[in-house]
Amino acid sequence: MARERAGADLLAHGCPADADATHIRRAHLRAGFAVHLAHVTALRHGLAARPVGSWQQADLGAALGAAPGRDWVVHALALGTHHADEESST
Repeated sequence: MARERAGADLLAHGCPADADATHIRRAHLRAGFAVHLAHVTALRHGLAARPVGSWQQADLGAALGAAPGRDWVVHALALGTHHADEESST
């Protein structure tokens, strides 16, 4: 799915950098599971969807001018505006 045709981008984020290791691990796993569920649900409804990536240390909050170390993007999913059968293979 071409980026310019995405209907929405789902960004799942983890917890603040000062959380303990167990909390960070749990938050990141839950974020990945949530993106996976959104992906499967979109496909079941016939929408085009594609995982975009998975990151460590991607500080969305700081990139947008907020305090650093608080809003870590860890997974993303692009959701299409078209039925999956309408997507071209190129």
